[in-house]
Amino acid sequence: MSVTIQEKILEKDELIKYRTISHFTTDFGTEPRRLSEEKFAYMIIYVKQGNGNCRIDTDEIPLRPGSILMVNPFAFLQLKDTQLVQGVVLIFTEEFLCRTHLQEQLLYKTIYGPNMRCFFQLDSNETGLNFIQSQITMFGWEYRFGKDVFLKFDLLHNMLLGVILYLHKLQLEREGQTMDLVEPLAKSQVVQFIQLLNVYFKKESSLQFYADQMNVTMKQLVLICKKGVGWSPKAIMQEKLLREAKRLLLFDVMSIKELSYDLGFSETTNFVKFFQQHTGISPKNFKINNCVAGLEYKGGDDEDGDL
Repeated sequence: MSVTIQEKILEKDELIKYRTISHFTTDFGTEPRRLSEEKFAYMIIYVKQGNGNCRIDTDEIPLRPGSILMVNPFAFLQLKDTQLVQGVVLIFTEEFLCRTHLQEQLLYKTIYGPNMRCFFQLDSNETGLNFIQSQITMFGWEYRFGKDVFLKFDLLHNMLLGVILYLHKLQLEREGQTMDLVEPLAKSQVVQFIQLLNVYFKKESSLQFYADQMNVTMKQLVLICKKGVGWSPKAIMQEKLLREAKRLLLFDVMSIKELSYDLGFSETTNFVKFFQQHTGISPKNFKINNCVAGLEYKGGDDEDGDL
């Protein structure tokens, strides 16, 4: 007898996982997170009690009661000092959440884009915190103890969808926008562009290359990105490059000259100009000011001027 998609959730956790924060550890990596070879892993991190820290790319985020964080597979993630933190990590795939084009677009607009995540700190007296906490608590109970396979699948899907809808609502309120999901976007458009960027951004700086790979015109690529995540493809590419530059400056021992060539810049001065234009600080000073323990800045042959 063939295995149904509902049964898969009980067999190999191919679609979703539920874990406590104290038992969940992750370090930096250059590969996207996956639940299986073909399924990218999205994450919702919720803190109920205790304090810890989280790093998303180069951003340090304090975790405390009421923290809720949603991260996509391509963002660099590290949880730190979470041994005594009470909370959960929901790990899910597009295949689990997205049954319609509108649900696809909800996921992409909430979690994709240059920031690669959404973060909220909810106070204990906020109605939203009570809603999210109740949804996640019921989700955990059903995940661990639910016996009806078919009902379990639908319940988990609807509770997860409710949490993401509420996060999107908070995101729109914070940005002063209203919900607009009337234009369905196939995931082969928005996600394909982001996936192509993750593979080729160091070698290919021409947006025409990505448009050709997707078999769309430049005008269509701009429209896809604008409607999908609210950013132009150029802005998404620049933010991706800048985020990778910061990560390498913080966590790699390469010199700035080596780093600039690794990122596809033909001249170190071009990289320095790009970095300073977008951050207001030179790569050298950024590296010195934000050194990670064990990777102290030692200078080098590229220290002249802004290098």
